[in-house]
Amino acid sequence: MRVRGLKYKVYWWEHQSKLGQYSSAKVHRSLSVKPRIDQPKAFEDYVIELTELEGLKVEIVDGL
Repeated sequence: MRVRGLKYKVYWWEHQSKLGQYSSAKVHRSLSVKPRIDQPKAFEDYVIELTELEGLKVEIVDGL
């Protein structure tokens, strides 16, 4: 079932080595999702901020 107007974004990080130059926790903390309003109900009700990590490429892909 698809909800009308629902949007998604996929954040994909590509490390320079198989071991990764940053821990997964540090990568996850580089993405911040905070509500704009008291009771968010839609994608637009959130502020999504990405803090870049040096040497770590991130690709943001629009979803459905």
